[in-house]
Amino acid sequence: MKIVVKISVSMYMVLFIALQIWCSFVTFHFPYNGIYLDTARTDEWIVSKLEANSTNDKIHIGDKVIAIDGKPPGEWSTVKRWNVVEKANSVVIWRDGVVESIDLRTSRPALFDIISLAEEFVCLFMCVLLLVRESRSPSARLLAFSFLSAALIFMSLGASMRGDLIGKLMIASSMMVLPIVFLHFLVVFFKEKGDMELPKGHFKYLYGIAFLAFVLRGLYFFPSMAFVYRYDGSVTMGFFIIVISLNISLLATLFVKVRKAQTPLAGIIKSVFYSLLISFLPIICLSFLPQLIIGDWIFDPIYTSWLLLIFPITFSYLIASDQLYDIGLVVRRVLFACLMAVVPVSLFTGAFAIIFHGETNGKQILFVFLGSIFLLSAMLYAAEYWTTRLEPYLFPRKYVLKSALKKISKNLGTISSFRDLKDIILVDIVGTLQVTGGAIVFRHKNDIEIFCEGEVDTAEIQRLVNSSAMLKHPYYTFLEMNCHEEYTSYLIVTRKKTNTRIAKEELHWLQLITSYLEVSMENVYLIRKLTGRLQQMVSHLPQEEHLWLRKVMFELQEEERVRIATDLHDTTMQDLFFLKRRLTSLAEKPSMRQEDREQLNSMNNFVEMINASLRQSCFELNPHLLKEVGLKQTLKTFVEKESYTTPFEISFRAEQISEIEGKDLSAKRHIFRIVQELLNNAKKHSQAANVSFHLWEEDHFFYLSYRDDGVGFHVKEEVAVEIAASGMGLAYMRSRVLHVGGSFELETAEGEGTHILITIPTEEVMSA
Repeated sequence: MKIVVKISVSMYMVLFIALQIWCSFVTFHFPYNGIYLDTARTDEWIVSKLEANSTNDKIHIGDKVIAIDGKPPGEWSTVKRWNVVEKANSVVIWRDGVVESIDLRTSRPALFDIISLAEEFVCLFMCVLLLVRESRSPSARLLAFSFLSAALIFMSLGASMRGDLIGKLMIASSMMVLPIVFLHFLVVFFKEKGDMELPKGHFKYLYGIAFLAFVLRGLYFFPSMAFVYRYDGSVTMGFFIIVISLNISLLATLFVKVRKAQTPLAGIIKSVFYSLLISFLPIICLSFLPQLIIGDWIFDPIYTSWLLLIFPITFSYLIASDQLYDIGLVVRRVLFACLMAVVPVSLFTGAFAIIFHGETNGKQILFVFLGSIFLLSAMLYAAEYWTTRLEPYLFPRKYVLKSALKKISKNLGTISSFRDLKDIILVDIVGTLQVTGGAIVFRHKNDIEIFCEGEVDTAEIQRLVNSSAMLKHPYYTFLEMNCHEEYTSYLIVTRKKTNTRIAKEELHWLQLITSYLEVSMENVYLIRKLTGRLQQMVSHLPQEEHLWLRKVMFELQEEERVRIATDLHDTTMQDLFFLKRRLTSLAEKPSMRQEDREQLNSMNNFVEMINASLRQSCFELNPHLLKEVGLKQTLKTFVEKESYTTPFEISFRAEQISEIEGKDLSAKRHIFRIVQELLNNAKKHSQAANVSFHLWEEDHFFYLSYRDDGVGFHVKEEVAVEIAASGMGLAYMRSRVLHVGGSFELETAEGEGTHILITIPTEEVMSA
């Protein structure tokens, strides 16, 4: 099947190219004469009509043609068929008793030949564009075929006017097919886009009439049947008008049904209706109907045919650019552009008519007016597109601010803490405005929180926030964002690095940023508040109640730790690895001086220290060794590494703990987190000289004992988790122990050190 399709397409392409070559040869090889003859007597051929587009001005009406290229007129092919002198190089005429030979050849092509060639190019371009971009859409394929029909009309126009048989056959047949394809396109289009079933049984009759007419036109090849041509032009134009009327009737019916509806499809129907009227009414009312009624047209179809392209080009653009359902907006933009162009174009055309008074006629002035309207409207319509495209070069500062706004608005969706506000948003604001620093300030009832980036005097900001002079400060720009009973927030930026205040455009940009930040900061504040309350509640939950809530909290924490560890390993640590390898290769260069080599080696060692520190952090965030070597060995490795950085001696003793090792990974992770937090608390608060850990099992219970000889504390001073705290205090350790079904015993007093004993049953360790 595919082979058949490829062969068919290839044959059509070859046929099309052959027709293009033939029509172009006839059009540009022979001049257009437009000399119509009439036989006053059987032996005389008198010039009865001269077309206005003729390039020859030496022939007059009433001249008697004696010979055409040395042959009697009655034997010339175009005279026998159409009574017109074409494809001739010279004629001999008799005028006022004088015989004169006139050369019909001209070196310049006719204007309408150039126009028709341009119209053909536009149609072919739109046809290919639709077939490439929208090959799967049936309506788009029909629209592409309508462009192909129009291209055949413009291709054959020049050859037809020169009396060529193939040209006349092509243009008449394509003129009949074109309106049928338009009607077919509309029916399929509304089915495809609006699921509207429209009658389509009449297409077989319409296509049948067009095919029958094509067959009858084969009589053109027989000179004795030339009378067929006398009626063919009228039949073709009449059929064109009838089928276009069917198009208009169909759309008018739909338009009446949906004229009050406010739906996208209703907008499409209205726009299609107006577009079709604008495209086809001029050529029907100003060219075809006058030709049928009075035998001559008001405007040459070569000019009114340009408007035919408005309808298909509009829909090709909308379909290819996925803006079909925005057609109402597009039409309004086009009309607005046309209205904006009317006044300057009218002034220009009036000045043109005054300056060249006596040298121009009405048609030329009308052409200048319509052409100028079209060009200026197209420029105004495309102005927004090209302004956007060229904005980085024409308005670089505006482009930078707009790009930064898009980036910041996108990043706002990822913010869940005030630290994110500083690290993501505030950094972008300071970098975009090129100021020395910026701050986000929260003024609560009893205190002030300040998140800074760059060079900012926090003490001065705190003083200004508590005073009424901040809005008039010469160095800082203050913008209030949120104002509630609980807090008021401000965005503050310093002067620019050039020691100038921010410009008006940048101030408006900042005000827009603050309008975005208001909602985000309100959400972040609520997240902070609710998280704190949730942590407080979880830390005090009884052993037997709400286990699912603790489980969710612990799982979320572990997922976030794993994510952070993975990000550090895949990004920062990899970058450090490549940096180290680069420094090593530079240090090994023979041309490197000794002191430079030593400096590079020192930098390499420093990078290695950073890498080792990050590796340890990744391990603490995601203790992967639990799965590989078990709980005992993982804790031993962790404590040994920590012993190098602690101010006290650490003793770690672990006996046989095979029962806990056989439990699931989540239970062992809880124990690791408890040891991790015990050690962190010892470093922060104990002031101890010795710390010991002891792990053992006995009678199906796992025991973890912690001791230090530090300062201790009163048990009643143990505080709950505060808002925005890490959630890993003593209360939260107790919550972990309760979650795995264990018990938490604390012995401490001021100046007597601390002892914690954790007991976990190994037979029924709960899964987290």
